[in-house]
Amino acid sequence: MRSRAASVRGFTLTELVTALAILGILTMAGAPALAGMLARSHDAAAENAFVASLMHARETAILRRTQVLVCPSPDGRQCRRGDDWQHGWMVALDDDRDGRPDGGTPPLAVFDALPRGTRVITTVGRPQIAFRPNGGAGGSNATFTICHAGDGRGRSVVVANSGRVRAGAPEPQRLRECLALAGTG
Repeated sequence: MRSRAASVRGFTLTELVTALAILGILTMAGAPALAGMLARSHDAAAENAFVASLMHARETAILRRTQVLVCPSPDGRQCRRGDDWQHGWMVALDDDRDGRPDGGTPPLAVFDALPRGTRVITTVGRPQIAFRPNGGAGGSNATFTICHAGDGRGRSVVVANSGRVRAGAPEPQRLRECLALAGTG
């Protein structure tokens, strides 16, 4: 009959140190891939949130038969002028069509600032998108470039005059501008 203590087997110190060394090497080898994956994940999350907010605004404009704004807004109450949407944006009613959210009416949706290093910039001269009751966005096409400092790639989201929202590859010059901004925080 075998004793219970004789059948118990564990790891030696040498085996444990070897296993930890292999784990450390694998972790170091996977870290760059993980950083790239996280950057792509930030880009995808920003793009999805942005596209969803644009589509929500267009749908609301059509259903409520009123104008709906999508604009950069760090405080979730007022639109801010400019082409950098880094600090958040909102979707709000604009029944009087003055280009500002209606006073006394809470915004339809507010989106928080993007994670550090992720940027959304728009076409110069298009500080906001106003969807009309027919679903159109008026003015010229607006192109949003979404990028992350940890990834040399980016995406663009285009809002056509008809109100159609589509994603695609960004213009090289605009992507460079976006990456330069993303790298500064």
